[in-house]
Amino acid sequence: MRQDIAESATLQTMRQCRSALVNDFLTRNHEIYLPSYRYEKSPVLLKLARERYFITWLSGHWLTFSHVVAPLPPNERLAAEKVFAHVFLGLMKSYFVLEATDSRQVGLGLAIIENMKKALAAFIATGEKADSIRNELELANEKSRVLFERELQRLEGEVS
Repeated sequence: MRQDIAESATLQTMRQCRSALVNDFLTRNHEIYLPSYRYEKSPVLLKLARERYFITWLSGHWLTFSHVVAPLPPNERLAAEKVFAHVFLGLMKSYFVLEATDSRQVGLGLAIIENMKKALAAFIATGEKADSIRNELELANEKSRVLFERELQRLEGEVS
């Protein structure tokens, strides 16, 4: 296997994924911009939503790579995977506390990404549910206050 084929496949994958990221910003992808409005009053949920987008983007690298190397013969694909795994783990290391740089550890990195996506989705759902419950409580409180004032006015009217 020529090293340049493996490096070319890796560079092509990184280029495509970076292009997708830039395109998402330029086309105002709803996964990026919608949380800015939905969670404007909750900075924690906004940060989690942005992290979820980034984690999803990061996990797409491996899928993109598998499409790039699909036409290659199996032995060249395996060699390219080793090169890409090293680069991919380096990318993950720059964003996470991940010290693995051995291409055999890429499964661990992908598992971490999937777990983070699930955890972020659960945190966001919990935050949204908490907002909904808070809104219900505020509504019930206001309703009780108004009903109490009405009853108080009615009783004052009966006394006078």
